[in-house]
Amino acid sequence: MYFSSCTTPEEIKSLYRKLAFENHPDHGGDTRTMQDINNEYHQTLKRLNGHTHQDGDREFTYRYEYEREQAIIETISELLKLKMDDVEIWLIGLWVWIVGDTKPHKEKLKALKCRWHSKRKCWYWKPYADRTYYSKQSLGSLAARYGATRFESESDSKPVPA
Repeated sequence: MYFSSCTTPEEIKSLYRKLAFENHPDHGGDTRTMQDINNEYHQTLKRLNGHTHQDGDREFTYRYEYEREQAIIETISELLKLKMDDVEIWLIGLWVWIVGDTKPHKEKLKALKCRWHSKRKCWYWKPYADRTYYSKQSLGSLAARYGATRFESESDSKPVPA
């Protein structure tokens, strides 16, 4: 019903963010509608498990993992509830980056299991099982490569073109 026109995980996730902000009970929506959206979101992603697509000369295969998807959604929601002025929250690929004047919020970010990135001089959160390796790429380069969405408040998310 909600995601029938979507054909890629990226389209599904983008539409989910829009629907979640419009229908979340904290924004005047109702709980039942939000539950329906969440259920269909996960079912649609499950159907695309193993979906392969090309990005230039690279081929990617999407693997659906409920726990990871839910952890990302919950972490962004918790970060937005902190109402941090002068801070931007970015979802780049599967990692959440927190940039701006974060110093006053250091203890809150630690409580949410965010970590400080000493090279990029900002905080980040990653799904528990994701591998890490050092990359010299800037956040802008990572955003162009993996896709990005910026969250400024609970009612505002902006996809960033790659």
